[in-house]
This record gives sequence, C-alpha cells and structure tokens, in this order.
Amino acid sequence: MKSNKSIIPDLIAGLTVSFAALSLGAAFGVMSGRGAFAGMLSAAIIPIVTSLLGGTRLQASGPTAPMTAITALLVASAYDQFGEPQLANQFITLVLFMASVFIFCTGLFRLGRFIKWVPQVVVLGFMNGIGILIWVDQIKKIAGLGGQSIMDGNVMINLGVALSTLLMIYFIPFLLRKLKVPIGVRRFVPAIFITIIIATVFTSVFSLDIQHVSLGKKYDSIGSFIEILVSFFPSHPSIFTQEMILKAIPLALQLCLLAYLDSLLTSLVIDKMTQEKTKPDKELLAQGLANGIAALLQGIPGAQATIRSVLLIKEGAQTRMAGVFVGIFALLGFLVFSNLITLIASAVFTGVLFKAGLDVMDRDFPITFFKNGWMNNRTRLIQFFIIIYTSFITVVIDLNVAVITGTIIYYIGKKYLGFVDVEDNFAQVNANELEGQSINGKDQY
Repeated sequence: MKSNKSIIPDLIAGLTVSFAALSLGAAFGVMSGRGAFAGMLSAAIIPIVTSLLGGTRLQASGPTAPMTAITALLVASAYDQFGEPQLANQFITLVLFMASVFIFCTGLFRLGRFIKWVPQVVVLGFMNGIGILIWVDQIKKIAGLGGQSIMDGNVMINLGVALSTLLMIYFIPFLLRKLKVPIGVRRFVPAIFITIIIATVFTSVFSLDIQHVSLGKKYDSIGSFIEILVSFFPSHPSIFTQEMILKAIPLALQLCLLAYLDSLLTSLVIDKMTQEKTKPDKELLAQGLANGIAALLQGIPGAQATIRSVLLIKEGAQTRMAGVFVGIFALLGFLVFSNLITLIASAVFTGVLFKAGLDVMDRDFPITFFKNGWMNNRTRLIQFFIIIYTSFITVVIDLNVAVITGTIIYYIGKKYLGFVDVEDNFAQVNANELEGQSINGKDQY
C-alpha cells in the first residue's frame, strides 16, 4: 500500500528533476568536448543505476560541473596527444573506465568513512576552483583564447546571448514569484529548460549569425551505435604503453576523487534533510558501476548532484524510484528531443554553464567575511587563506594537489597553531562574539 501511495509523488518529483537533468546533461556534454549526445546519455543512465543500488536512498546523480571540467581537460589532452579520433576516444574510454574502477575500489575497500577528514575549508576552496575553471573554459571558447577554436559568429553576439541566458535563468523564478504563480505550477516551469527554449526561439527567429550545438557522435541505428562502441573500446597497442598509462592514471584519480567528494558530501546534505544515514561504501560501489557503464557507452562521468538531489526531495520524493524516474524521463526526453538539440545555439549552453559555475562556487563565506568585518579576526583570516590557496592550486596546478596539500596545511595548522574549520552555518555566526576569541567549532567533514 505504501508503494502505491508513493508512486505519484515519485513520478512528479522525477519528472520535475528530469528537465534539469536533461538540460544540464546536454550542456555538460558539450562542455566536455564529447557532444550533447554523451551528456544526455549519462544523464539518463547514471541516475537509474545509482538510485537502484546506491547507499543514499533519495538522490539524483548524473553529470556534474566538477566532473565535466576535468573530463574537458581529458578530452582536449587526448586529441592533442593522438590527433587520430579513434585512438583519442580509446584513450578517453580507458581513462573513464579506470576512474570507474578506482571509484568502485574506494567502496570495496571501505574508504567512504574518510570523507569526514576532508576539511570544509578545503572543500570550499576546490569547489571555487572548479567554478573558476568552468568560467575560464567558456570564455576561452567564446573569444578563441588559449588555443581554443573560436565560436562561429560574432564574438559580441555570442557573449550577449550567453549573458542573457544566464540572467534569464535567474529572472524566470523571480518573475513567477512576483506574479504569485502557485508553487504547484512553478514546479513544472524549470528555469533552465524554459530559458533554453526561449533563447533558441529568439536566435532562430532572428537568424543570428551564431554557432549551434553539436550532438557529437550521431547514430542512425543500434548497429551503428554498437559499431562505434566497439571501435572506441580500448584495444590499440599504442594506448597501453607505459607512457600512456602514466598519463591516464592521474586523470582517472582526479575523476575518482571528484566523484568521491561530490557524492559523499552531497549525501551528508541529504542525510540532514531526510534524517537518514547514507551507507557511503555502498554509494561508492554504485557510483563506480554507473560510471563504468557510462564510459563503455561513450558517455561522460558523473556523481551525486547536490542541487538535483535537494530538488528531488523538496518535490516530495518518497522512495528510490523517484531517482529512477529521473533517469527514465531523461531517457525519454533524450530519445524525443535529441534531434532538436542542434537548434540550440552553443552560446545558450555557455550561459547555462556560467550558471553551473556559479552554483558550484561558494559565495556565503566571502560575503559573510566582508559583511561581518572579519578582516581582523585571526581565525577567519586563516580560513580565508586556506580557501584561497586551495582555489588557486586547483586552477593553476591540479585538483589532487590542491586537496592533498590543502588538507595537510590544515591539519598541521590545527595541531600546532590551533586552526579550526568553518561551521555548518557560518553565515549566522555573530562576528562580534568572535573578535579576539578562538572559535570552539569542530571539523565538519
């Protein structure tokens, strides 16, 4: 009886979140360099597997901004290294599959418990770094900087469409609230999805000189799809040289680390909302399996997605089937709308990715830091320094280096200098009570 009562809430929640999942999946696919097809495929496959088998009962997994930022670096590196598309794609598949094996092994060897040792200041720092990388990557594409191929059409038109898309994504919810549209109606008006439709109609009606989205690999039949899967499966001897393996391992480890952090940090947020406790190792096993399937199907990697998971719960999800429905509806949308994706201007997805970059970045700490006048507070300055340091190293060197060195700096400082981590809700901390005092906070993660 309980399952019968939950089916309708689960269907509605899954349908609502699937709009965001499919839109972001296409955008992340384009950003990765593998094409919208790859992103939409993963947006459908990953949530089905992880919702059925994962350690977090209510969740929405799929391509995420941090995972996609690293995938974009992988794709660019592979094509620079090999030149030949088939060899490049075999190398990409190898790295993505290796990453999925590493993720699976973190669950197999029960490493999920170590998430609590990653300081929150380090998490905030590397997430800021990922957000900056997303913005930098998209600006390079618009302007043709850093060796990137410039977008077709006028630079200013592309930039204008991208920024207009970003603003519209924020404006639509604001407008609906001002018009006092009932919440029950607003849930079926996803800002990103509606913005993409409006922007696509606008650019098409006015025939703007602008680049359009590429699906990437397009398949006319199941046979051609299988043929591509076979040709892109790692098999050429040049892929398995010592040099290539040594290049593949660090990239795979970066994706593994991101999937670990993305998924388990999101699970902590979800646990607080549901008053449940995630089984972290089971979650990692499911994420590894889902990413392995996505890799073999030529998709892009993913993890638990915080915003989509929170939205799923807020929309009234009751059982694991809600996350499965996200994947099923995304798959149906993918099959129905995939041919229409090419009508969307690339700059529109750039605007969507600008929004994704902002969502990844932490804004609460710096806003609260300056608003509350924490410049003279030693504890807050140290926290601010570690966040800035981790962000900087993430952008200019490497994610793994940023997280490892940032964590080491934090724990050395904690042992000898009394460093403390930021609180659960530091925005509400009274700055006047902290002046001249040490904070008796605790490590959050």
